[in-house]
Amino acid sequence: MSYGIIRTNQTLLFFACCFTFIASGLLGVLPAASLVVLAQNTHTDTSTAGLIFTVSSLGTIVAVVASNALVKRLGSKAVVMGGLAGLIASSIMIPLAQQFNVWLAAEMLQGISIGLINIGVIMILTLNFGDRLGEKLNMLYGSVGMGSLLAPIFLSYVLSFTGSALAAFIVTALVGLLCLSTFYVLRFQTRAVRRNVSEEVYVAQPSLMPDRTGPAFKQPLLWLIALQVCLYVGAEAGFSNWVITAISKEANISIRMTTPAATLFWIGITVGRMVVARLMKRGHLTNAQLLYISMLGGAACGVLLIACMQAPIICFVASFGVGLFLGPIFPTLQVIATRRFDRVPALVSSVIMVSSGFAGMTIPLSMGMLIPQIGAREVMMIPALLCLLVAFPYYLANRKEQKIVAYRQQQTEQPIYELPTIQLPIVEGVA
Repeated sequence: MSYGIIRTNQTLLFFACCFTFIASGLLGVLPAASLVVLAQNTHTDTSTAGLIFTVSSLGTIVAVVASNALVKRLGSKAVVMGGLAGLIASSIMIPLAQQFNVWLAAEMLQGISIGLINIGVIMILTLNFGDRLGEKLNMLYGSVGMGSLLAPIFLSYVLSFTGSALAAFIVTALVGLLCLSTFYVLRFQTRAVRRNVSEEVYVAQPSLMPDRTGPAFKQPLLWLIALQVCLYVGAEAGFSNWVITAISKEANISIRMTTPAATLFWIGITVGRMVVARLMKRGHLTNAQLLYISMLGGAACGVLLIACMQAPIICFVASFGVGLFLGPIFPTLQVIATRRFDRVPALVSSVIMVSSGFAGMTIPLSMGMLIPQIGAREVMMIPALLCLLVAFPYYLANRKEQKIVAYRQQQTEQPIYELPTIQLPIVEGVA
């Protein structure tokens, strides 16, 4: 295979996107899994250290707001490479920070980097794998889970041998450097191709929504999608960020012994997404059936973990169950959103990322502030409730979409004899 073919190989491009998301998953989990160690390095209380989740999510929102202009001006490739450069820098800064302000600055850079990576990679997949977007998104988000489940394993071994979290973050930086080098070599479509006006007249428009940002913003479906994503990310971020600390406090065991809970959670996330992708490809599950089962199952496993928090083994099994059921929710919601707003994919990605950042900015911080007030067991009820509440805006969005489809069918299928007629006097006179 020649060098030119390698540079344009779509399989290599997809693997580069997956490894980029693996690095993003590693850096997304490591600060939460090593929260106690990093707080000790900066001489910060655990409740105050929860502020890093807010700062990181704020950085993600900042990146999303700027990403649309950056993608239009520089292209999605440059955006992803910039995000990878920030990921490498923050991976080194976070474990070496000795002051809380430096730690917060590194977390802000981490949030900006992850936001740029998410927007850029989703745009790359949309532009280069449009006909297989659903399959690719499920596998891509499975890669995030793979990186997230590897993070606690790395951390556990590193803490056992060195007593410091630095080596685990260095692994993340090395993966990010590999991905940065790969994207530099590859050549692919980085900007959307503009259509001529004559082409737009004759091309079929299957989308239910407008093709401009302003009218799309006025659609209730867009905000219902944002609410669904916000509730889901609140459940996932709240559970994954605090499950280790909650089990450690309630079962009165060390952080090192509770890290399998996070590992099993991300194993469940990855397994759930991969298995569901196969089931949906064979037509065994619809989107609605999958989402309702996932919401109910995730909430039930969350309640099981709360009820058996004194038994770590049962907590580990319940944590795996939460990940197994929660895993397919986010990629399925994004596929549905992309299908509904297929003419404004950048807007959909931005709204989803802002909603995700808002949930990640508020829910974990709120849980950390509530732990000293009501206890870790009671606080872990919040993710279970949020998982269950996703069903409400999803049901409303389906009802709204059905009404739009029914209205358009009624307009297009109106019989000719029901159309208004115009009486012409000249015709009557001739008759």
